[in-house]
Amino acid sequence: MDTAFNKDIYEHLAPVWTGSFSRDFTAETIVPDAMPDVASVVDADGVITLRSKETEAGAVTLAASVSVWVMYMPEGGGPLQSLSMTVPAELRADAPGADTDCRTVARLRVRALDARAVNSRKLSVRADVECEATVYQRRSLELPSGLEKDEGAVHILPGTASMVTVADVREKTFVVTDEYQLPSGCGGVERLLSQRAEASVEDVQYAGGKVVFRGRIRAGLIFAGRDGQVFAGRYETEFSQIMEVEAQTSDAAAEVAVQFTGAYFDLPERQDEDGRVMAELHLVAQTVCRQTGEVSYIADIYSNRTALTGQREAVAIVSAARPVSMRQTVTGSAELLGGAGQILALSASVGGVSVEDETVKTTVNIRIITAQEGGGYACARCRLAAEFTTDLPAGTELVNVTVTAAEVYAASAGSSADVRAALQMDATAVTRTALDAVVSATEDPEAFAAMVPAPSVTLARVEPGADMWALAKRYRSTVEAIAAANGEKRAGLLLIPKAK
Repeated sequence: MDTAFNKDIYEHLAPVWTGSFSRDFTAETIVPDAMPDVASVVDADGVITLRSKETEAGAVTLAASVSVWVMYMPEGGGPLQSLSMTVPAELRADAPGADTDCRTVARLRVRALDARAVNSRKLSVRADVECEATVYQRRSLELPSGLEKDEGAVHILPGTASMVTVADVREKTFVVTDEYQLPSGCGGVERLLSQRAEASVEDVQYAGGKVVFRGRIRAGLIFAGRDGQVFAGRYETEFSQIMEVEAQTSDAAAEVAVQFTGAYFDLPERQDEDGRVMAELHLVAQTVCRQTGEVSYIADIYSNRTALTGQREAVAIVSAARPVSMRQTVTGSAELLGGAGQILALSASVGGVSVEDETVKTTVNIRIITAQEGGGYACARCRLAAEFTTDLPAGTELVNVTVTAAEVYAASAGSSADVRAALQMDATAVTRTALDAVVSATEDPEAFAAMVPAPSVTLARVEPGADMWALAKRYRSTVEAIAAANGEKRAGLLLIPKAK
C-alpha cells in the first residue's frame, strides 16, 4: 500500500538544449562598371544583424545577414575604393527537446571575415558565423513535502534547500541614435568606405519586476575625403533600457545580451565640413531572469507501526548562480605589410571561446590598416591567445560565457606594430546539487508483523553529536520520546523507549 503525500509544485523555465554551431557563408559581387578594376584587396569588415529566430520540434533556425564593406586598391593607382554587399546567413541546428512553445536565447558573431579578388572585376567574401543558443521550456518540479493524512503513525524528516530557477525569458527591441563628429581635418566626406559596430552590456540591475541595463556601442568608420584622402573615426555610444520581467522574489537577477538587428550610418552633405554622421542602431535585448527560493522535500521517512519503505530519487537542482566578470590585457606584435606606415584604423574581434574546467580560452584577432609612405594602403593581422582562470567551488560550472574586446591599441615600431587589447569575460557560475529526496513510500503490514518485537526500553551508548533522527528510526522510537526520557542529555548512556 502506498503512502499518500502532499506535493509542492515549482514552476520554472528549464534549459532543454544548449549548443554552439557555426558555418562559413560565401558570396560574390561584380565590380560596377563605374568603378575601376581591382588590383588588391585591402580589408573586409562589416556588421552582423539578426533577422529572425525560430524554434520548432527538435531544431533551432536563425536567419541573419552580414553587411560587408570591401576596400581595395585599383589597378593603375588612384584613391582607395570600396564595395558594399550583403551576405545572407541561415544557421540551423538539431535541438533535441525543443518545440514551438520554447523560448530561445541566441547570440551571433562573426569569428572571421575576409575577401579576395576572383579577378579584376569580381570579389568573393567569406564570413565565418557562430551562434550560441539556449532553449528554455516551461517545466514543473513536483516534490512530496508532507503526509496527506497525518495520524502519527508515519514520521518524516523534512528537508529544505535553496534553489535557483529561471523565472522568465523575454526580449525587447529598441533603437539607439547618435551623432558622430567627422575626424579632425576631414573637411567633408565623399563617401563611406567601411563600417563596423559592436554592442555589449556593462551593467544589469533588477528591482520590482523591472530589469535596468546599460551598455555601450563601439563603432569604427572609414571615410573618403573630398580630395581622396582617407580618414578613420572611432566612436562610442552609451545606452540604457528598462524591461519588465516576471519574478516572484525581490532578489532576482538577470542576464542580458544584445544583438544588432540593423545598423545605419548617414553621412552629411558633401560640402558640409562641420557636418555629423547620423547613426541609427537597431538592437534586440534578450534577458534571462533567475530567482532564488526555497524548496521543501522529504529527507527521510519511517513508521513504528508498519514496515515502510521509502523510494528515493536524486533530484537535480541549481542551488546557486552568480555573475562572474574578469578582465585582462593581451599584448603582441603585428608585422606591417609593405613596411612602416601610418596607422589609419584598427579593430579587434574575438574568435572561438572554449571552457575547460575552470579556464576560459579564446583568441583575439587584430587588424591594422596602414597608409603606406609611398602611397596605397595595407592591412596587417595578428592573433593573440587569451586565458581567464577562475576559482570555482566543486560542482560549479560556467554558462553563458562571452568575451568581448573592450579596447584595442596599436603603436608603430618600424616595420611592425605593438598591439594591446583589453578583453572582458562575462559568465554565470552555476552550482548544481542533487537532493536525496523521498518521492514515494510503500507500506507492508505483513512484513512488519514478521519482524522481531522491539523491547519497550533500550539502553544505548550514544556518541556526542549523534543523529537523534537516525537513533529513533533504528530503535523504533521517536525523537520526541528520546528527549522526554533523557531530559537535556544527548550523549552517553541514553534510554531509548519504544514508540507507543
